[in-house]
Amino acid sequence: MRKITPIHTSKMIIEFSVSNYLSFKSPVTFSMIGSNSVKELEGENEDLNNVFTDNSKKVKYLKSAAIYGANGSGKSNLFSALSFFRAFILNSSRESLAEEEIKVTPFLFSSLTEKLESSFEMIFMIEDTRYRYGFEVTKNEIVSEWLFFLNTNESTRESNCFTREYQEIKVNSKTFREGKDVETRTRKNTLFLSSVAQWNGEKSILIQNWFKEHINILSGDSTDTVGYTVNKFLNNPTFKKTVIDFIRLVDVGIEDIHIEEQILGEVIPEITEAKKYPKINSLISELQEELKKNFSQSGLKKLERKEFEITSYHKKYDEAMNLMELAELKFGLESAGTQRLFALLGPWFDTLENGSVLVIDEFGSNIHTKLSIELLKIFQSTINTTNAQLIFASHDTNLLRNDLFRRDQIWFTEKDSASGSSDLYSLVEYKINQATSVRNDASFEKDYLIGKYGAIPYFGDIARFVNEFSKTADDE
Repeated sequence: MRKITPIHTSKMIIEFSVSNYLSFKSPVTFSMIGSNSVKELEGENEDLNNVFTDNSKKVKYLKSAAIYGANGSGKSNLFSALSFFRAFILNSSRESLAEEEIKVTPFLFSSLTEKLESSFEMIFMIEDTRYRYGFEVTKNEIVSEWLFFLNTNESTRESNCFTREYQEIKVNSKTFREGKDVETRTRKNTLFLSSVAQWNGEKSILIQNWFKEHINILSGDSTDTVGYTVNKFLNNPTFKKTVIDFIRLVDVGIEDIHIEEQILGEVIPEITEAKKYPKINSLISELQEELKKNFSQSGLKKLERKEFEITSYHKKYDEAMNLMELAELKFGLESAGTQRLFALLGPWFDTLENGSVLVIDEFGSNIHTKLSIELLKIFQSTINTTNAQLIFASHDTNLLRNDLFRRDQIWFTEKDSASGSSDLYSLVEYKINQATSVRNDASFEKDYLIGKYGAIPYFGDIARFVNEFSKTADDE
């Protein structure tokens, strides 16, 4: 049996917790820590190994995790919480947001929580250092904020960088010297971590850059990453070959892809009149700088508006089925699933290459189940040498297989019908009838669909509804 892949350097999410945000009233924690009680799919063959471990701590971490639940149960809200957490770290120090409310939405179906702070915390790894960072916020201000770290090669105890209660910020001058003298420069609606990064704090910039460059959050029903895939396709010959080889492999009928680009002008041209208005000019300059930062990782060297024409090539035959040539087809005429697959391959292979975290809501939409399975196997195979992580939500229950996922990789969201609040739990911690643990050889899909694990839609009397609907139609 092949050993579990050891971590030498890593960039990964370990845990994420949220409370009083959207449908999450009480605290919930999503974890990518493997359960010690689960042994399946640990290097059982050369192609499948769903965990990696820190050799010094003997802690297992998951390469992927799947989240299931009924519509409206909280899956998308969990990803929204993660998106808010990331975006606020990146943007809260912007001068243009000085007078704006914080765009946070607490749990609104309770008079107790609607005016209380929302809480977020993440434990994550950057190289050999584990960080624990979090904050509590209302629409008007930061209520509390904290940062701790642990060098996994040197210690077993966390060290404090700083803590904050409203505008009282206490900095540990030994571990976070970069934060000294920034306390008084931090607005009440700005994260201290973001402020220190703005003042070139080394550790703060490292953390901020990790959130910007190593966490990618996608919605599953869109093709809004097609531009990202196109840029990598045009600027990286190795990536181009990988994409074309993979598309040929999955047999969607495409033999080749050609992309032509046309430059239409600058994204944000200089506006001469704006120089007369310092505030407008400042906002334009700020936006240009932000675009430069965000586009730099896509290979764009200039802020130019571009139009791409993608052409796919298919085999063309004569009446006797003799191959004649490759026929051109505008990519917009390809199926929605093929277009979605192409858009997904950019962030998919980029995540594997750079050891990042890819988060996808509604994974599998417009993509055949067998193709989804093969994509998932890539993350859980020996190809994943960078310890990249995949976290996704899906309604495709065909993926709920015990030969594809361990019990600790499967999560559920369930909404309480009385309070409207969401709960989050993993299959490994779930007790059937509050007594029996789920077996590793259970039929996950079958048992989920019959309601053994909860987290499925509840339907009222559909027959009665149909009968009443029919009567109403007849009366009209």
